[in-house]
Amino acid sequence: MNATQILAELLCADYPVGEEACNALAAHAHRHTCHRKECLVQQGELSGHIYFIVKGLFRGTAVINGREDTLFFGTKGDPFASVHTLAHQQPAAISLQALEDSEVLAVAFDDFRVLLDEYADLQKWWSAMLLEQVYALERRYVWLTSCDASERYDTFTKVRPHIHERIPLKYIAQYINVTPETLSRIRSRAKR
Repeated sequence: MNATQILAELLCADYPVGEEACNALAAHAHRHTCHRKECLVQQGELSGHIYFIVKGLFRGTAVINGREDTLFFGTKGDPFASVHTLAHQQPAAISLQALEDSEVLAVAFDDFRVLLDEYADLQKWWSAMLLEQVYALERRYVWLTSCDASERYDTFTKVRPHIHERIPLKYIAQYINVTPETLSRIRSRAKR
């Protein structure tokens, strides 16, 4: 599958982006293969691209006060961009790390900005994506503060049933804000 077909499939799953915009985006995209544990975006460094996950699995992670946290997981179809760099030319606040060998399409921010100005359907897709990301962050905040650990694990496995078995337990524990030992107990009870 060529870059245009891949982008059309990925973008149109969330918003109807026209063929012309997909072709223009594909003309500026290049494929990048990420190996397991490789950071595509590194916290504290400028990031110059928006990435579209073609295959594989990633986690968004940040080290805050010396403690690593897993903030989200990304799979096929998910876009990722350092908003700090894109919006304000500041270093990325979040790293994007491959949890398995993965592939992305990368588009430089400068090219992406021009395309957003040129194609209204691409701009609408981007607005929809940003709104969905804010919604997901709010939902996670409420979820972390109002549900117990068992409920958080149960919700995670239901919301992301296709990936939870591919993620190391320590990252799931970080994501649901429990210790690995607590997660092991929760999983044991859930299997009964």
